[in-house]
Amino acid sequence: MADVSIRSEAVAQQIRAIERVARATPRPSPALERLGAAMRRLSRWTLTVDDEASIEHAAGCLDGLIEELEIADRGATTRFATPLDRDPDERLVNAQGRHPLLGSTHPIAPHIELRVEGDRTVGDVTFDIRFEGNEGWVHGGFVAAGFDIVAVQAARLSGRSGPTGTLTVRFIAPTPIGEPLRYEGRFVRSEGRKLFSEGRLIRLDDGSVTAEASAIVVAFD
Repeated sequence: MADVSIRSEAVAQQIRAIERVARATPRPSPALERLGAAMRRLSRWTLTVDDEASIEHAAGCLDGLIEELEIADRGATTRFATPLDRDPDERLVNAQGRHPLLGSTHPIAPHIELRVEGDRTVGDVTFDIRFEGNEGWVHGGFVAAGFDIVAVQAARLSGRSGPTGTLTVRFIAPTPIGEPLRYEGRFVRSEGRKLFSEGRLIRLDDGSVTAEASAIVVAFD
């Protein structure tokens, strides 16, 4: 009975760790939220504009803003405010919404909305034009990146955690730009320090699966 209680508490701790990854902690200020949204709008516009005068004007404005803010090419080398040797499950990996996949303020994040539902991790997302490969479809590299957070976080439901060891993605059908999608991940089994998980990416309009993944996470202990 004691072993069951210990395991349950370990799983509960890992679920709390997933929630810390999913949440922007601490939350961004309203100004940072506005800045992130503006950067994403500008990125989308940059990918479609073909009016040279507008391009020239935008480039000039941005050059001026960079000079005004005294932004240098060299700056901070990490977005982490906490030391690297801190407990990895305690680090604020999505501080102020700056996670590269989950972040609400990150300029290029698709902003996957991650959560735990029962024995699964779930991530809702709509990829926009910034992630387009072939016309109308999400580039496969971005599809795989989503699995690297959702399927790998699912390994935490074993009660342990660690970095990605391997990630294998099978593309079943093109994944559409601009359509609501859902990642699902679940823990499968463990072998020593190896934690096996799997996932799938689902179109919410018709329930079809566009990609599947399997992952091996190497547990810290």
